[in-house]
Amino acid sequence: MERVVTVLRDRSMMKSLTIAFFVLAFLITSIKPAQAQQTKLDPGWFSLDGSVGLFDKRVQDAKSNLEKVLGISISGLFDASYTWSSSRPGRAFDRDISGRYFDQDHNDVVFNAFNLTLEKPENDWGVGFKLVADFGRTGELLREATFYGVNKFKGAGNGGEPSAELREAFVTSTLPIGSGFQVKGGLFLAPLGTELIPTPGAYQENISRAFIPNFSYPLRNLGALFTYPVDKMVSISAGATTGWDNPHDNNKQPSFLGGISFVPNEVFSLNTGIIVGPEQTRNTDNKRLAITNVATIKPVEPLTLFIEYTYGNEGSLGGHWQGVAAIASYKWTSRFYTALRGEYFRDKGGSRTGVPRLNLGEVTLTAGYRFTSQLLGRVEVRPDWSNKNFFAERNSGFDKSQTTLAWQVIYGF
Repeated sequence: MERVVTVLRDRSMMKSLTIAFFVLAFLITSIKPAQAQQTKLDPGWFSLDGSVGLFDKRVQDAKSNLEKVLGISISGLFDASYTWSSSRPGRAFDRDISGRYFDQDHNDVVFNAFNLTLEKPENDWGVGFKLVADFGRTGELLREATFYGVNKFKGAGNGGEPSAELREAFVTSTLPIGSGFQVKGGLFLAPLGTELIPTPGAYQENISRAFIPNFSYPLRNLGALFTYPVDKMVSISAGATTGWDNPHDNNKQPSFLGGISFVPNEVFSLNTGIIVGPEQTRNTDNKRLAITNVATIKPVEPLTLFIEYTYGNEGSLGGHWQGVAAIASYKWTSRFYTALRGEYFRDKGGSRTGVPRLNLGEVTLTAGYRFTSQLLGRVEVRPDWSNKNFFAERNSGFDKSQTTLAWQVIYGF
């Protein structure tokens, strides 16, 4: 009886949140779009425009000249950070902060990435391509997380993986059918959720990643995705992939990847993504499912809101999981912004975290400052909590909470 009540409660929650998303969409569509954001940086007390800014200009001029010669777009970033956890995980836990992935290293200055992105538009050949490579800790962790490395379960500090990884490699083309039938094939980031891996010119609002993207859906896919704009506001996508973070089909049956994008104006957008398919080795009967809903709202120029609800299940093998998160990002000036994130994640069956009936929550406050148009510095404080002893502490213990402090420097080009 208790199980029936729990299931009904979870389904009721999912239904209520889904209805809330579409009611919100209906109410927002009539809002007047905000004015375009200012691109030029205002003077600032901590501005480095007179020093680093001069280097920025040289980098941009050199990049522009190289782009003209090669006929491709070039971009990238350098990323370094430091994270300290109050739980102080020891060597027994490889000094890894529980529940984290790309920000898991405790009390260590980490060179996260030198990212290099090469992109060719479809204009010249009718076929475009994109290549994205990561060198550094991000490449290491991405390879370990997505089953591309033969030593996935070895820690990077133990020589498990090289510090270089091809993040994306795909081709695109638009077939002259109706409004244009867009095709993408190869290795690409999964179009699910709010927070992707930081890309040139598109960094996530916070330094740390939330629990939802770490546990709820894949990081990237190998396959093909087809997108068609039904009209100016709605586009749909559908395709097939080899599975969750796995380039090798482990059961000879692909997974379905698709979504719907609703963008009525510049103020509001709603993106729903879904991936479903068998993910257990040599087992095609049990299906894994994840559905993400992300609303982006820009009611006034300085403020951006992100609201995400995600639901997933492992069929009869591992129960289900769900999470809700909200981010409020406010630009106080053209240089300075703050972002506040709140999140709740529940893993009922333990298939995503290894701990059944686990509830996780966190609140994250991040402040960022642009020293130049290319150089961004950020600091962050984040308390995490759980209903169980989940967070590794010292060398042998576990606790129900932890607090992390972090700083990060990103230079983009």
